[in-house]
Amino acid sequence: MRTRGALAAFVAAGSLLLAGCAAGESPQPGDDVVATEPGSAASDTAEPDAGSAGSSESVLTFTSTTIDGEEFAAADLAGKPTVFWFWAPWCPTCVSQSPQVLDLAEQHGDDVNVVGVAGLDELAAMEDFIEKTDTDGLTHLNDESGEVWRHFGITAQSTFAVVDENGVVTDTGYLEPDELSARVAELAG
Repeated sequence: MRTRGALAAFVAAGSLLLAGCAAGESPQPGDDVVATEPGSAASDTAEPDAGSAGSSESVLTFTSTTIDGEEFAAADLAGKPTVFWFWAPWCPTCVSQSPQVLDLAEQHGDDVNVVGVAGLDELAAMEDFIEKTDTDGLTHLNDESGEVWRHFGITAQSTFAVVDENGVVTDTGYLEPDELSARVAELAG
């Protein structure tokens, strides 16, 4: 009996992992992240621990480490709008969004911070993703533990959190390229 239950759990977990990003964006076992597809009700309803859209609380209250091992203090981003891009190395949607994110950083680089938040895998896979997507010019956080994802209430990759100059979240979720560009342009003024 016990063996059947363990086998069923193993098969279910394996099915989720094999489904991959395109079919539901599977989290790593043990993460508090829930797999959802872009635009699904679950991905659109996630709320951060602090500073959810419409709240006046700043989300720029955390520290982290970059992929390069440097200390990162979110409070240093205050004063300029910031786009947080939550991605996973094995996510094909994330790979396809990398040119858009690079264009956004290039277009608004002086007026807007763009920060990648890598999760749901190990450092080596994150480094490979950055090299493959040529996004090494961006700041990327190593969020193997998922702390930053939980801080923002992110439940799926690829997700954006757009934060105004005061650190208040204005938008979160899967955003189409034109929608993201328009919202960032509005904040950049």
